[in-house]
Amino acid sequence: MKPITFLTDLQTRFQIVVLLLLTIALAPHYLSAQTVKEENYTRAMAEFIDGIIHFENGDIEEALDKLTAAYLMHSSDPGISYALSVAYLANGDLTNAAYYGQMSTRAEPENKWYLLNMAEIYSRSGRQEMALNQLEAVLNLDPGDLPILYLLTDAYLELGRLEEANGVLDRIIEISGSSFELHLKKFQNYNALLRDDLALAELEIMRELDPGNLLTLHRISRYYQELGKLDEAEETLLDARERNPNDQRTTLFLAELYLQQEKWDEAGNLILHSIENPVVPPAEKIDLARFLYMQSSRNPSVPRLTNYLDQAIGLIARTESEYAPAQLFTAEYYLNQNEQERALESLENAIALTPDNGEAWAQRFQILFSSQQYNEIIALSETAESSAPDNPFIRFFTGASYMLEGHYESAGHWLYQASLLSAPRDFRSVIYATLADVRVENGEWEEARSDYERALRLNRDNHNALNNYAYYITLYEEEEEKLMEALDMAKRALAMEPDNPSYLDTLAWAYFKTGNTAAAKEYIEQALDAGAEGAEVYEHMGDIQQSSGNHTEAIYWWQKALEEDPERSYLRELIEKR
Repeated sequence: MKPITFLTDLQTRFQIVVLLLLTIALAPHYLSAQTVKEENYTRAMAEFIDGIIHFENGDIEEALDKLTAAYLMHSSDPGISYALSVAYLANGDLTNAAYYGQMSTRAEPENKWYLLNMAEIYSRSGRQEMALNQLEAVLNLDPGDLPILYLLTDAYLELGRLEEANGVLDRIIEISGSSFELHLKKFQNYNALLRDDLALAELEIMRELDPGNLLTLHRISRYYQELGKLDEAEETLLDARERNPNDQRTTLFLAELYLQQEKWDEAGNLILHSIENPVVPPAEKIDLARFLYMQSSRNPSVPRLTNYLDQAIGLIARTESEYAPAQLFTAEYYLNQNEQERALESLENAIALTPDNGEAWAQRFQILFSSQQYNEIIALSETAESSAPDNPFIRFFTGASYMLEGHYESAGHWLYQASLLSAPRDFRSVIYATLADVRVENGEWEEARSDYERALRLNRDNHNALNNYAYYITLYEEEEEKLMEALDMAKRALAMEPDNPSYLDTLAWAYFKTGNTAAAKEYIEQALDAGAEGAEVYEHMGDIQQSSGNHTEAIYWWQKALEEDPERSYLRELIEKR
């Protein structure tokens, strides 16, 4: 249990001590003039004042020396004993603090400050009951002392004596009048004591004290919910909503309460009504939709929530067509739902409102790219670059679109420009790997090799880079060491995507180039079974069959490759030789 702090400002304590000692100075009989010489008194006061000065300067040890000297000259003076107690307490010496503190209270048992000092000493020593006794003694001197009543309340709370704490709070209310915070404390105590009837009574008082304050109504509703009084909680929030129909927090609290009771339609219609309200700011409408999205995700078995969410998103998309963040929000939702056309529509609106929004352009290009609308990206690329310059995603999707349309020179330009920009590490790896693919097509093998190396330094698990680099090594390198390196990379790529037909073909070809025809035949057959097709794969199968001595099979696959790509005239020559 933590100690109760009664007087935290020790300098204030010493100011009190000074006042006490000045009183002593003006009333010499206080010091028992029959036994104390005037010169000793003067010296004691000098030591005492020096002690105070040292204390205020933070030199506690020197202060204790001076105050002890004063005490030795006038040990019967309670003011000096009190000062010593305070100094020892500041130094963490509770034993001496208690000793001198008790001397001061024995001399003046009705001195408020001496009693409070002992209360704090007892509290810090873990003797909370004795601390309470000291506080009660102070209140006997002045039953209406509000600061002490507050201290006594905290002391009872620390001891878990909640009924008695509430009794003291009632005394405070009698003196100072009702306040929301005082009744809130009483409510919390009754709630902890499971005295629901009394806790509810306090809630009603709190509501009467501050009937028009929405924050108050929100808090009261929450406390009703804690007590399981959901009807009362709902009625309180409806009251708050009636006072301000446009308050977002009230709407969210009420919707959450409805959802807690599985009142799906009430929650959904409440949020839709708020989103339809033209007075509600667009940003708050987005927050309401996000709340509904979160609740829908938590309750996937409730299709009605999903339906309300879709309606909410559609409302925002339509009614907030001039607010770019709303359009971006709806686009994000539609993307998550794989509704690409609706996402594109929202992104187009967002870009029309804020043409320099690079994120919107990037998302738009990503959707177009995933739907293979490469020429659309190419057509928009210059506008996007001029509106939102230096965006690596815009440049990458443009370069990749040129590549897939067979325009390798333009592709190389855009991808190189993308590689110059700052971007997430893994994405930069993708840029360099794609640029390397394009460089190969442009006949720039040395530059391509450097870019593949960069891609793998940025992300050693970029399996697409591993696969393509391995394949091109088998085409352009003859050294056994390089070919074995390609074989290793092909294995790593396939380990990450074991069913990828392209990766199976690469590994088959790497085995073929390193002389392992049996393994090559095994993996090329797996590639074909996995759906690999095209002249390149068919030619590989023909070459592997030829190397295995299966001439008829080789001719069959070479013919398939030639039918797929008639420009491979060298295959016709191979077939004719057989």
